[in-house]
Amino acid sequence: MAYTKKLPAAAARGTLVLLLVVALGQLALGSSSVGAAAAQPPVATSVRSTVSGPVTLITIEGTAPMPYTVRRPDALHVVVELPGVDGSQLSPTYGVSSPLVESLTVKHALREGEPVASLQVTLRAPARDRSRLEGSQLVLELLPGDPANSSNGPADPAQTRPTPAPAGGSPATQGSQYGQAGFVGEPINLNVVNADIRDILNYITEQYGVNFVVDASVKRVPVTINVTDVPWNFALDSILKANRLGVEVNGNILRVATLEVLKDESRIRAEEETARTQLREAQLLNQPLFTEFIRLNYARATGTLASASAGADSFTGGGASAAGAGSGGDAGILPIIKRRLSVRGSIEVDSRSNTLIVTDVRENLDAVRRLIQLLDQPEPQVEIETRIVVASRSFSRDLGVQLSATLLNPSRGGGISFNNAQNGAVAGLNPSGLPGGLVGTPEPSPGLGANSPTTVIGLTTGIFGTAQIGALITAAESKGQAKVVATPRVTALNNRSAQIESGAQIPVITPQTSGGGTSGGASIFTTTFVSVPLRLSITPQITDAGTVILRVTMENNTVNRTIVNALGTPGIDTQRMQTEVLVPDGGTTVVGGVVNDRENDAQNRTPGLSSVPVLGNLFKRKTISRNTDEILFFITPRIYRPDYQGRRIDTEPATSTRSVTLPQPVPLGNPETNTPATSVPAGPTPQQQSPVPSLAQPVYPTASTTTTTGEPQTTTPPRP
Repeated sequence: MAYTKKLPAAAARGTLVLLLVVALGQLALGSSSVGAAAAQPPVATSVRSTVSGPVTLITIEGTAPMPYTVRRPDALHVVVELPGVDGSQLSPTYGVSSPLVESLTVKHALREGEPVASLQVTLRAPARDRSRLEGSQLVLELLPGDPANSSNGPADPAQTRPTPAPAGGSPATQGSQYGQAGFVGEPINLNVVNADIRDILNYITEQYGVNFVVDASVKRVPVTINVTDVPWNFALDSILKANRLGVEVNGNILRVATLEVLKDESRIRAEEETARTQLREAQLLNQPLFTEFIRLNYARATGTLASASAGADSFTGGGASAAGAGSGGDAGILPIIKRRLSVRGSIEVDSRSNTLIVTDVRENLDAVRRLIQLLDQPEPQVEIETRIVVASRSFSRDLGVQLSATLLNPSRGGGISFNNAQNGAVAGLNPSGLPGGLVGTPEPSPGLGANSPTTVIGLTTGIFGTAQIGALITAAESKGQAKVVATPRVTALNNRSAQIESGAQIPVITPQTSGGGTSGGASIFTTTFVSVPLRLSITPQITDAGTVILRVTMENNTVNRTIVNALGTPGIDTQRMQTEVLVPDGGTTVVGGVVNDRENDAQNRTPGLSSVPVLGNLFKRKTISRNTDEILFFITPRIYRPDYQGRRIDTEPATSTRSVTLPQPVPLGNPETNTPATSVPAGPTPQQQSPVPSLAQPVYPTASTTTTTGEPQTTTPPRP
């Protein structure tokens, strides 16, 4: 009985032991090579090729889906890279019977402890490619055509698109343009699955000459990409953003790192920059101050000569039409220099000698001096020669026929006559036997005779019976041509206006009645002089390219004696032009012109009779007049560029904008009104070594220097 009770307990213990053995066996099996088979990398087992019409298919068999990258080193090679794929079972070469493929070469190696296989396809002729992954098979499809249109997309040639030419030059040099505004790289075609991002960066480096430095924070990241005809820099930006990576551009080197690393580095740089700024400010407050005298030669410290003249250069003489040339609102170089001083700096101006007195730290004084040397340069000047040409042409022709006839009846003492020679003429016989009004040249009248005739032909018949007929033909023709040329000429500095006038002033008498306008008030006559000038006003802007931008105002006013009012004041003919124009140095251009053309054709005739063909011309007067007035404004600028001693220099025209970079050693922080510089206890004053008077400047002493070259003269006095 006892034996039977112990049997179930033994069976239970045996069952537990059996389960433990099975569990240990499973663990051992999982750690063995058989259990780890699933963790092994994919293995490429074979490569085969098939030809279907013009299409060649290359199929790579594998034990599992394989990551791959397809790239084109040149037009006759296609490289299929298989990162993480074991290619040891593949043959080194494969023969292919295809009109497109010449050979297949297989390479396999280890990269960072992982296998990498690559298949290189050598083409007989340029071909397009596309690839796809079908389970554990990788299929590469080749079609005849331009490899630039290879898009890893549809195989139908009708669906392919031409790739645009690169906008930034050859592909090998586009890497240096990455990051520039508006840069669009060459289109790229990528179709990769689970490829390492570092391999993609290496491919872009080989194709476009980009210098990459991959930070240690960038690990192996599998990337899947399928893009077609996308600029490579756009594709690169998208890849980096998708994997939370960033780029730091340093010249032509691109450093790729994670966003966290770049963010930490930016924060550290900002903290370092803040510390350097604080250190710089502390050093600035402890540096000694120096005072420097800078005498300007060509630039004005404040204002201009026009403002310094205080209106003394205004035109006078009976009410001139305009004031003198203006300055254009220039305030001098004082505001420019003042803004570039440190918080401890100050500046003053001696207007009598046109000298700047600048006090600041030594480092900033050197920068200010270089800036003044650039500004205190002789400006070019331009000579403007203008021609105002006024041409007038006139022509007139006047033809008239005058008839006179008399029919008398002596026996009865009466008669009949007609006469169109003169208005109101009385018919009758002159003592000479001619009809009335036909003797001599007729006076000008509104009849059918010409006004102011130059030729008169008279025809008179003798008295036959009781009748006499006379005819007078008058003709006048005039032709005139006049040309007036005015040539004002003026010279002006760059960006400074100039004006020249020549003409007359006519008195205009204006009557006024005293006594509030009552009828008994006395008349008072006021005389005002009105200018009738030939005036030229210009403001030039001279460029380094050898051209001049001119704002020109030209007037040609003349007195018109044919238009006179009741008090005898004549009229004024005005011819004006105002414009802005670009003219080359020494070139001539027409900046304006007006043409007035007037024609007049009139007839005076006898009703009825003038309509008779041929005979009607005896009862007509024809008048033709033509008048043409033309005015043209020509302008010719000539640039004069002096050197520092005033001698003319010839310079080649610039092809780009001139630029000079100057360092700014101290922060810009000078207030609008400078406070006195921080003082230190004054020490004994050393002996002066220059003729400049000593200044009681409470700063550290320094040696005195005086510059007498062609540059702005500067003098630094010693400090107590």
